[in-house]
Amino acid sequence: MTIPSAVMLSVVLLAMPRGLTAQPPYASGSVRTTIVGTSNIHDWELVSQKGTCTVSLQLDGDGVLAGVGQVQFDMAVNSLKSEHGSQMDNNAYKAMDEPNHPRIRFTGASATVRPAAGGAYALTVNGRLSISSVTRDVTLTAVARMHPDQSVSIEGAYPLVTTDYNVKPISIMLGAIKTSEKVTIRYAMTVRPQ
Repeated sequence: MTIPSAVMLSVVLLAMPRGLTAQPPYASGSVRTTIVGTSNIHDWELVSQKGTCTVSLQLDGDGVLAGVGQVQFDMAVNSLKSEHGSQMDNNAYKAMDEPNHPRIRFTGASATVRPAAGGAYALTVNGRLSISSVTRDVTLTAVARMHPDQSVSIEGAYPLVTTDYNVKPISIMLGAIKTSEKVTIRYAMTVRPQ
């Protein structure tokens, strides 16, 4: 004996949290990604002001962020630029095998949301990060803030070891400058309803 579909739908609807409303996907209005590292000479940064991010948000009846669904981030490797010029940039692209793996991507299925100081929200997102030829399971953290214009700003940082992604440390000037394999990726974006 099967349960009629209308009864099943009623059971599913009753099991859902009350007062939550799924919002249209939010898409990036601005994205800034910074890779911060050190070398035997000086610290360095590669910065991209490009990229896309979409995220699904759930708000309660009072407009409070109650849940985060799918998160997707995508950025071209060659959009990363340093203040040290094209030699540093080109060596970074080569280290990431940019011709064969031209994009950095992150995909997460959902995030946990907790209230944080100052009316912000602490997000924890499990997902998959792809850099060069490697995709790894990671847990990213961020702080989200909702603004009166309905935009949401998201900022966070993730430390990683480049060799875990098959990216060798950068060597410049015939090895006179060598970078560390430990870097931090900082991400800051503002997303708005589509």
